[in-house]
Amino acid sequence: MVLATSLLRIARGTLWGAVVCCSLAADTAHAEILPWLRQTIDDPFSMEKKAADQVAPSLRPDSCQIPDIKSKLTLDDVVISALCNNPDTKGAYLSLVAQAASYVSNYSSYLPTVSGSMSHSRDTSITAHSKSTTVSSAYGLSLGLTLYDFGQREFKLETAELAFRSAGNSYNSTLQGTIAGALQGYYSLLRAQNALAVAKQSEEFAKESYEAALLRHQIGQVPLADQLQAKGSYSQSLLDTEAADNGLALAQAAMAQIMGFSPETPVEVKDIDNKTLAIDPFADELPALIEKAKEKRYDLQSSRNSLKSSEISLKALKRSQLATISATANMGLSNDDIHIYNYNRSRSQGVGVSVSIPIFTGFSQTYSLHATEKSLENQRESLITTERNVEKDVWNSWHNYETSKLSWKTSQDQIATAIQLKELALGRYKEGLGSILDVLNAQLQYSNALQSQLQNRYSLLTSRVDLVRSVGVLDLASVNPKVVQQSAASDAVSDTVTADTAIKEDTAKTTAATDTMTATDTTTTHSVH
Repeated sequence: MVLATSLLRIARGTLWGAVVCCSLAADTAHAEILPWLRQTIDDPFSMEKKAADQVAPSLRPDSCQIPDIKSKLTLDDVVISALCNNPDTKGAYLSLVAQAASYVSNYSSYLPTVSGSMSHSRDTSITAHSKSTTVSSAYGLSLGLTLYDFGQREFKLETAELAFRSAGNSYNSTLQGTIAGALQGYYSLLRAQNALAVAKQSEEFAKESYEAALLRHQIGQVPLADQLQAKGSYSQSLLDTEAADNGLALAQAAMAQIMGFSPETPVEVKDIDNKTLAIDPFADELPALIEKAKEKRYDLQSSRNSLKSSEISLKALKRSQLATISATANMGLSNDDIHIYNYNRSRSQGVGVSVSIPIFTGFSQTYSLHATEKSLENQRESLITTERNVEKDVWNSWHNYETSKLSWKTSQDQIATAIQLKELALGRYKEGLGSILDVLNAQLQYSNALQSQLQNRYSLLTSRVDLVRSVGVLDLASVNPKVVQQSAASDAVSDTVTADTAIKEDTAKTTAATDTMTATDTTTTHSVH
């Protein structure tokens, strides 16, 4: 069994050497990289292509065109600009390319190493009766190739590959975070735009109430207190409008920064049809979403790959005290010219096989094994903690989303009641019925209802994004909630082929959602690779 394993590793090493040599002999083709990296470098191992291949196609935009900020931006405009222009995203990709370089550097262990040397010297010796000059020159060329090291190269290469995959998963998780941040910024700016409009509506109603109180006081129907109270309320509404205007400026600056622009760049986003708020991103139940998150989450996949990499590193460390067999070859040429009396030329060459066996390393191997084993146990416990955090993340996001849906429905009823109440109170007051307190109370209730509706709308949008992100399926396609629901319903159908009832229910939900979205004006989904 040991002999068979050794022969297998020798065969693997030979195969790797052949593959790498063939790649060097072929024409070097530079990898297709993301748009913000356009430089050309010497890349015989296709480092850039390997880095680009780690990026999930659903997270990579087709192009990085700068949107027209003179018009209202769509969700796609904001998300793609954040992916392409945000410095954090660019820096994360550069880190991924660096990790790819570290990975492909392990290929070199299957290739021979060649080194050359050259020296030239001139020595002059002068005595009382003589003078001699010696001119010496030497040239050397040496070659080395590792033949067998009991699987050390394979272990190192596999460890580096898993670390590289882990870096790729981390980068994809970063892209998902960028998309989530862009959506959050979009909704925050949309909320600020609507908040200014709401503040102006409240200001108009307060102004109308103040004018009504002023008129009734002038004709002697109400005391001066009514006019003063209405004026105070109107002044407060002016202050609220100014605060909303400043809040809009702050939201615009934050949105511009997310998109990679300067804070003073004026940006404005399109509104969203309220009918889309009633669409659920998933048709699955909570337990199914938790299981899907364990499969889809890039951060969890990164932790698993890191654990596998550490396990292989431990295997490599246990074999580090075994022998390494290498082949060496060297050739040298030297010339010695001692003035004009003597000329000597020599040539040397040799071919051999060397075996290196570590005998005693001062117990460093023993303690390195202990440290690696304990670190591996710690990683296993950390992975369990990460899985539980994922479960908790989905759990919290799902319940927050359910609460947001209910709050949104409640705010719809509240705003309808507040509108009727304020129209009734102001109408009665203008006709000489009721008091200014009734008008001011209706005005306050109306303003609070508008703010509540605005906040609940924002909470519903952001909680939906958070739920999709926590499940691990947030990408360019899922920017539109219709796409997520259709994908989720399709997965549910494929997982329950034998359950006819479930198939019919899921299909009905998908059809209803599609019909709803078709009837509304929503932003188009950006195409991906």
